[in-house]
This record gives sequence, structure tokens and C-alpha cells, in this order.
Amino acid sequence: MRCSWVMGATLAVALIACGGSDGDGGGGPAPAASAVVLSRTGGDQQSAPGGTALPVPLAVQVADSDGVVQTGRTVRWSVTGGDAALGASTSTTDSDGRTSVPVQFGAGVGQVQVQAEVFEGGVVVGTPIGFLLQSVARSPVVLLHEEPIPANYGIHDTFVRDGLAFVSAWNTGLQIWDVGNGIRGGSPSHPVFVSGKVPSAGPSGITGAIHNSWWFHNPVTGEKRYLFVGQEGPGSIGSSSQGDIYVLDVSDLTSPREVANFHLAGAGTHNFWMDEASQVLYAAYYNGGVVALDVSGTLSGDLSSRLIANVKPGGPDQTYAWGVQFHDGSLYVSDMESGLWQLAPASGGLATISGGFNVPERWTSDLWVHGSHAYTGTWGGLPRNGNAGNVLKTWWLVRGLASPVDSIVLPNVGTVSDVEATTDGKALLLTAERGSEQGIYIYTLADPGHPQRAGALRVPNGLHTGTFADIGGRRFVFAARNPSAPALETFDVTDAVP
Repeated sequence: MRCSWVMGATLAVALIACGGSDGDGGGGPAPAASAVVLSRTGGDQQSAPGGTALPVPLAVQVADSDGVVQTGRTVRWSVTGGDAALGASTSTTDSDGRTSVPVQFGAGVGQVQVQAEVFEGGVVVGTPIGFLLQSVARSPVVLLHEEPIPANYGIHDTFVRDGLAFVSAWNTGLQIWDVGNGIRGGSPSHPVFVSGKVPSAGPSGITGAIHNSWWFHNPVTGEKRYLFVGQEGPGSIGSSSQGDIYVLDVSDLTSPREVANFHLAGAGTHNFWMDEASQVLYAAYYNGGVVALDVSGTLSGDLSSRLIANVKPGGPDQTYAWGVQFHDGSLYVSDMESGLWQLAPASGGLATISGGFNVPERWTSDLWVHGSHAYTGTWGGLPRNGNAGNVLKTWWLVRGLASPVDSIVLPNVGTVSDVEATTDGKALLLTAERGSEQGIYIYTLADPGHPQRAGALRVPNGLHTGTFADIGGRRFVFAARNPSAPALETFDVTDAVP
């Protein structure tokens, strides 16, 4: 399943390669310095409103032809097209061979091109490189910060609570960032790392592959002790998956400890939801269906005895559960193969109430339920019946039963991968992957059955997941940029939400 999520498409705007001197100085053999290699490490293909500064500086690294980084090299920067000002005309590489420059757009809109070149002794050394940027009209969705994540298959879900972002950084492990909590002085525009943890190989024998998490605030005990972490291993739609649930004790946020795990034979976990009042963790388990776990009291060791229920709503051959959400006494399930389901706790287990086999033309992805409506995305990594996953579906919950209302097409998008409504039900977030219009989308929910677009922003490489967070009186989205260029991205969407 891992390769299914990797982005293959980028924005239609291509990289530019700026020509330049070959560094031979006009006579005699080329100097040894011509072996210098200059590469981009950040900031390319950004968009920002005219008259504003780019949120991410343009960054490069200098190395020799053997890949050895070059310290103390001079990089010359210049605007070769469009209206922009640079923070400096030259900069010097640090001990990692890296250097950067901030960019301020002029008032106009259009493409901006910036060139970087190693320049020493009046000579351009090696081949210059270019950055292509876009100055746009002001948008209610603003990229505020971009935090690079190690390219160790990158970043998947992010869970934000109490000003802390729990980042599932795949093989790098689970990371905790202060984005407004105060424990490290971080903010949405300046996340500060708190701690990290790579759980040990569990019963599935997989290390890493950290996909999602949930920080449990226990209303019965008042504790904020446990963090549930999901692991997504290899798999195939409709037939197989791998991965376990781990429990970390985060009583000390600076030093998480692994204390328990849960294994479901023949299946791997995906997304979580918690009925915190009842102290029950629900987990989508792909071909394993849905799992309900009792997580009350002290947790340690093997949690197999805590299993309350395991249900495959689509039956043994048509179940591949992506997401779950407990809402108003029912558990709603989005199943890639068999669509949207409604289940309910019954006699210590889970009973199927309604739904299913209601999205036959596409793979179903994430879901969100608010009030009397539900929203589901569609996945298009492998087209189903020839259809891409470029549709948001809305549902009316009539006495809890889901009735389809609308299908909203996102042109030039391949997958609507994550869906979330604000807690007040005013706005809906979609993250989009694949295609020229991949990125972040915000819709208003004045008419909850027919969302209206309020803002969007294209993001190179696309966004796999996103989540709302209200911090300091403003509304943000924390999103995961895809593994080909992984980053935790923060968007200020205050102006897009009524």
C-alpha cells in the first residue's frame, strides 16, 4: 500500500534551468572548481500574494562532484524575470553546504524567476540553477510555514491538540512539535521540536511506517497520558494490509515511552477515532474491517484481551476500511470498496445499521460527519471503473441513515484524500493530490449539503492529509505535503472561514 500513496504528478509549472558560464574563465583548462554542483533544497515553485514575502526562503546546497558539501562558498542571487526583491545579492554556505535568501514580491502578479550561481573571484563556478515562483492575487488561504520532514518516506497524518502537533513521520517515527502550547515557545509560524519516538517492531515485524495518532484526553480520570499510534505497512486494496497499534505514555511529552500494542492477524490499521467518554478506540483496519478497543484504565503489554468488536461491514471480500468516526451514538465507516456505512454499539459489539455499496464508481477515501451531514472523499491512485478520485460526496443523515445529496467535482485533481469540518460546522477542508490543481481547498457550509468553495491554494507535490486547529484566535490548517518533497505545512485560513 505504501507505493500507492506516493505522488507521481507535479504542478504544470515546470522547473526552469538557467544557463550560465562553464567556468573556464575564457582561456586554458577549466579550474578544478568547475566540479561544483549547486542544487535546490527549498522554496521552489511557491505562490504568494503580490506585495508579500514568500513564506519559505529560496535555499540551495553546494557540493563537489563526489557529493562532499562545500563550506564557505559564495552564492550569487539575482532576479531574472518578474517583480521581486531579494534579501541579499550574495550569501555564504554553512557547514552543511547550505545557504538561503528571502524573497519579497512586488505589487504585481505573474511569474518571477530567480537565479542562483556559485560566484567566486569574478567567475561563475559550475552551472547556475533557477527558481520559478508565482505572484498571485491575494487569497484567503495563505501558506504560513513549511517545516521539512526527513525524506524517510515522509509524512502522513498530523493530530493537533492543545497547541501540540503530533506528526506521523513514517520511518522517522512519531514527532511532537510545539505549535502554540508553550512547552518550547513554538507557534503555527514557528514550530519547535519537542521529542520523537520510533516504536519497536511489533507483532507484524514492521519498524516505522508511522501513519497516524490520537492523543487521548480521558474525561473519566482527567489524564492525558496515552498517545495511540497507527502503523501502515504494505498492502493491496481489497485483499491485504499490515501494521499494528502502539500505545505511547506521553506523561512526559519530552520523553515518550512505548507501553502497549495491539495486533490484528492478517490486517493493518489506518485511521482512528475515539469515543473518549466511553474510553473506546475505534480503528479502521483495511481488509480487517473495523476494530473497537477498550482503552480504559492502565494500558500495558498486549492489548488483544481489550478487543470489544471486529466487524467487516462489506463482508469478507468487499471490505477495505479507510476511516471511522463516532457521531451521535453511531459509528460511521468509509470503506474504499463498499462506500459509507453506519454501525452502532450493540451488546458489547458493533452492529451494522445501514449503508454500503453506495459509491460503486470510485474508491472511497476519508470521511467526516457533522450535524445532520456526512462528507466523503474519493481516491484515485488506481482509477476505479475508469474514474479518478476527484469527487467530494455529501450525505444527509436521515435518522442517522446516509442519503446521497451532492457530488462535487474538483477539476484537474486525482484524489480527495482527507476531509474535515470545523468543530462549529462552518467550513470544510479537503486535501487534494495528483493533477495540476492539487493542494488545499476550503468550503463554506452555510448549506451543508452543497458546500461552496471559499478558497484554495495549489501546492507542489500535493497534500496527503490536513487538520484544522484554532490557536491564538486564528484558524489554521496543518497539512502533510507528499513524500516526494515531505513537509509539515501550516496554512492560515482565518479569512476563508466565516
